[in-house]
Amino acid sequence: MKSTGGIVMACAVIALLAAGETMAQSLPPGMTAEAVQTASTPAQHRAIADAYAKEAENLRANALAHRHMDSSYNEPGYLSSKLGFPRHCRTLTQTYEAAAKEADTLAKAHQAMADAAARKAK
Repeated sequence: MKSTGGIVMACAVIALLAAGETMAQSLPPGMTAEAVQTASTPAQHRAIADAYAKEAENLRANALAHRHMDSSYNEPGYLSSKLGFPRHCRTLTQTYEAAAKEADTLAKAHQAMADAAARKAK
């Protein structure tokens, strides 16, 4: 039984790492790679910045939800603590927080591009 738990945990960690890679490389909902690559006007860059800012908010909400789950799973008497759920939640929290920081950075970069495009247009 102990071996099965270890295998399940290893699979969960692998899935989590794959999800983290996907999160870090994905675009916000409603945003296409073409829209990002061809953005040239202040409005286009602001729209991208807003999308990344909203995505950062969503990622932080997911991190908070997992932080709360981690607290619940760590309460005495929960079998889930023996199955590694608290560790899983802490890892997800860190992954979501890192992705949120990345989305914030991209939002700031696109806002700077929007400002530069606006200055250039004057």
